[in-house]
Amino acid sequence: MQQIYSLETADIDSLRDHLIIDAKEGFIPSFYQLKIPFQLYFLTVHPKDNENFYLTTILSPDFSVYFSQRKEDVQPYLTNSMHHHDYYELLLVLEGEVYQNIENRRHLYTTGSCCLLNKKVQHTEEYYTDFRAVFLQLSDSFMHELYRNLFFNFFNIEKEHSTSLLEEFLLSNLQDSGNTAKKYIDFIPVEQNSQTASSVHHIFELLTKELLTPSIGSSSVIMNLFCRLFHLLNSTENYMTTPVQIGTDSENKIYDMITENMYRTNGRITRQELSDTLHYSGVYLNNIVKKYTGLSIYDYGMTFCMKKAAELLTCSNLSISEIVTSLNFSNRTHFYKIFQEHYHMSPHEYRKLHTQHSSI
Repeated sequence: MQQIYSLETADIDSLRDHLIIDAKEGFIPSFYQLKIPFQLYFLTVHPKDNENFYLTTILSPDFSVYFSQRKEDVQPYLTNSMHHHDYYELLLVLEGEVYQNIENRRHLYTTGSCCLLNKKVQHTEEYYTDFRAVFLQLSDSFMHELYRNLFFNFFNIEKEHSTSLLEEFLLSNLQDSGNTAKKYIDFIPVEQNSQTASSVHHIFELLTKELLTPSIGSSSVIMNLFCRLFHLLNSTENYMTTPVQIGTDSENKIYDMITENMYRTNGRITRQELSDTLHYSGVYLNNIVKKYTGLSIYDYGMTFCMKKAAELLTCSNLSISEIVTSLNFSNRTHFYKIFQEHYHMSPHEYRKLHTQHSSI
């Protein structure tokens, strides 16, 4: 039987090598990596319960962990900054409703609704509503294997089926590893079929059981359960599907280049400097950033800058004045104002809070 560790009792440092999501850029991550084939990430949020605001269970073949966090402990991290990752992610709302910000467009997902994101889509969840959801996170290699099993058919009636929107989505994303298109697909339950929700819940119950009490054959059982889940999603009797692609390939590449320059400069790059570097007009570049993020180039840059400020406050001994100077702010008051807007506290309060946590 696999042990579930609680972060309230386990040594955090001893868990670090096992936790399978890795934050790559900045103290508050904007990019995540999955180090194993897949994981289930169960999240429950109770906005009005300060002591049990954020409840999480992570289940994977290698490691399982459970933790609960108070609202005051989690609040500094729950910014509107979006992230993406090197894996595919399926969100399923088990109870309640959750808002998800996808490329700065707000979407409401109610009980039973799903959203499958490819690796390029920037997104973040909002934590203002009471909900329970599961995030199924699948590596690129595992998704290839899953796709092969999903559409491996013995019978002619199976081979002659019409290509579904889900199949097209998976195929277009898996065929070209260099694909820069930002794509996702929504699954909205068909109201007439009341059995769908219970079927999906049962699949996740079985997945949980196999992950917690694995035995010979569990890998095959888990793969079969994933296939059953995707076949349920693929059925027009169960779900209405809406595929979405954001922007053109050329715009995606330009946006990625803008983002790379933001990382490199901690967001302290002007519209003119971007124009000179990328050889496009500042107006055109600003329009692309606006399309993908809802922000101007300056405001988009500030999200990178404030992440760097938070990292320096937490991970360095630089004074706040030195941090202000290192990030090219000539006006300390301006820096404080922007930091307050992002983290809802002053830089001094942020450093004090995280220094206390690191000493516990």
